[in-house]
Parts: sequence; C-alpha cells; structure tokens
Amino acid sequence: MLALAPIHPVFASLLVVGATTLCCALLLSLAAILLARRPDTVTEAILRCLPQTQCGQCGHPGCRPYAEAIVAGAPINRCPPGGNATLRALAHLLDVPQLGLDPLHGSHKPREVAYIREAECIGCVKCIAACPVDAIVGASGQMHTVIAAQCTGCDLCVEPCPVDCIEMRVLPADNTAQEPSAQAVSECIRCGHCERVCPVSLLPQQLYWYARSAEHAALERYGLSDCIECGACSRVCPSQIPLVAVYRDAKRGLRNAQEQQQLAQLARQRFEARQARDHDARQLEQVRRSERERATTRAAQVEAAVARVRARTLQTPDAQTPTVTSAVERARHKALERVAKMAPLDTQAGRSPPSVESLQRLVSMTERKLQRARQKLAAASAAADAETAALLAQAITRLEQRLAAARHDLGGLQGADA
Repeated sequence: MLALAPIHPVFASLLVVGATTLCCALLLSLAAILLARRPDTVTEAILRCLPQTQCGQCGHPGCRPYAEAIVAGAPINRCPPGGNATLRALAHLLDVPQLGLDPLHGSHKPREVAYIREAECIGCVKCIAACPVDAIVGASGQMHTVIAAQCTGCDLCVEPCPVDCIEMRVLPADNTAQEPSAQAVSECIRCGHCERVCPVSLLPQQLYWYARSAEHAALERYGLSDCIECGACSRVCPSQIPLVAVYRDAKRGLRNAQEQQQLAQLARQRFEARQARDHDARQLEQVRRSERERATTRAAQVEAAVARVRARTLQTPDAQTPTVTSAVERARHKALERVAKMAPLDTQAGRSPPSVESLQRLVSMTERKLQRARQKLAAASAAADAETAALLAQAITRLEQRLAAARHDLGGLQGADA
C-alpha cells in the first residue's frame, strides 16, 4: 500500500486559507442573491406603518416620500393622521424612542370623510382633480359624490371648491366595544394559574398585558385569534380579572386595525395608480407638444419656400412656373393640414367649459354668500370684534374676486351664444 507523502506546513496553511476564502465567497454570493430577490425594504416596511392618507401634512407630497425621508433621517413624529399608533409602530420598527406628535404639523383628530352638499355642487370637477386617491366620482356639469369607504380624510378637496359645498364630517365612533370597568380590573399578580389551565396552551398573562397596551403585532404573535374564550383563565384568576372580556375587546380592536390596514393599502394602490396615470398624461402631452412644434416649424418652412418661389417667379418667369407653384401650394396645404390635426387633440385633452346654467347658479350662490358675509361684518363691527371683522373682510374680498370672475365667464358665454 502506497503511503502519502507528508504535506509541507506552508502548503497546508495555503490550502486552509484557500478553502476558507472559497467558502466565504460562496456564502457572500448566496446572501447577495437572497437579498436581491427580497422585495421587502426598510422603505416598504415604513410605508406599511403609515396611514396612506396622502394628505401632505408631514411636509412631503405623499406617504412614500415621507417614508423615504424617514430612511434618510427625518423625524417619525410628523404624521398627525396616524396618531400614537403610527408613532408606536415606527418606533418599534426602527428601534428609536417614541416621540410625541410635532405640533407644527398638526394634531391627531378622529377620522373624517369629505361630504359634498350635492344640491350646491356645480360640477366643476376641481375636487376630482384634487383627490389623491380617486375617492370622488362625477363628471363635468354633473353632480359629484364622495365614496366614503375610500376617502382618507386628507382635506385636499375642500380648498379648490369654488362654491364651498364640501365639508369634512367625523365618522361615528364604534361603540360596540365594552371595556371592563375599572372596578372589575385589578392588577395581575403574575401567578401563572391561567397558563396552566388554558386548553389551547396559550399564555393568557402575556395576552392580557399586550391587550391592555393595544400592541396588535404582539397579540398576533402570541396567538390571540386561537383563544376559544372558554373562561377557564377567568375562573382561576385570584385577582378576578375578566380576561375573556379583555381578549374579546382585543380581538375586536385587532380586526379593526387589520381592516384599517387593508383600507390604507388600497388607498396607497389608488394613489400610485393615479400618479402613474398623471405621469403618462404628462408624457403624452409632451409628445403632442413636440409634434405641434415640429408641424408649426414645417409649416413656417413651407411658407418661406413659397415666398422664395413666388419672388423668383416674378423675377424670372418661365414655362415651368405653374408646375412649381402648384407643387409648392400642395406642400403648403399639407403642412397646414398637419398643424390643424393637432388642434383636436388639445380640445379632447382639456375639460369641457362650464355651461351657462352652472355659471348662473355660481353667480347667484356667490352673491348670497357675499350678502351674508357683509351682514356678519356689520354685526362684528358693531360689536367691536376686530379679529372677526378682519377675517370677514378677507372672506368678502375673496368672494368679490370669485363673483367677478364668474360674471366675466358668464358674460363671455352669453355673448358667444348671442
């Protein structure tokens, strides 16, 4: 039997180093492949925590830009619609201290939805253009309606309305939850009796603490949905804590949170679809503008060529002049037809102008508002309320400007009809 020759220590060390390097390279390549295929990023994780109202109160044009700003180092406390729930989720995700809401960006309010007083709506479609999630339906000159289930309460549709027929209304609170009374809830002494009697092997004590602090992610992780509400834990609790009632309310809160998360994701999808649609429309308009410019330039070149041919014909007439002139005229007409074809595209791209009836309603309604504002101004001046009088004076100025613009548009339409 042949004996293997001993390996020199230097060669053995080189072999070990080479094998180790090869293993490290393989591990790094595998990690790069796995990380490249992983769709979840820090920005996406932050985006899932945000309420997707797209309101801009954070100072950014949407929830995704704010998520990207947080990744870049922006504070996490600039989202009033999300409230403490969003702050808690972001602080837990990023492992940073939970801060209070920044008062410069607003305060947390109950969820609101836009409401259009349809009898006053003139069908101007300005609110439809302002809604970032396409929650308003309607057409030019027709009544508009808000889809309450899709409205995020961003308040962006109120300002563009020329007749002030949009208002924000607070959704009715869910009063179905029945929290245990303060008298019935005592402090948990961590005895562990509830854990021993649970028929589905849950940790009732941990679920109780997470339910009290409304930590929905922890409740899901510890299997709150597996609780069968048998009442065994409540019967053995020496502190007489109504654990079943606590778990039932926690389940209801968890369902509500999941529903809100689903609505937020749907709002995000509608917002991103609208952004993509607007981007495509801008690109199409840019292409059409370039085509119009080229057609106009071509028409100008043809006109210049016609002028040169006519000048040359007047100076040196010959037998071929009619043929050359007719060819030039055909080229000129062809260029002008190309320019004319671009005009219908602009007309189709724009919205139809308001009708005479809608402008008359707008003028009448603005006149009534102006009259009421002047009456309130007189009352405020008589009561020596300078602050209210100043606000009313500003409102009267805006109404007068709006009334003048509406009368001007109405006069133009009536003159065109005449």
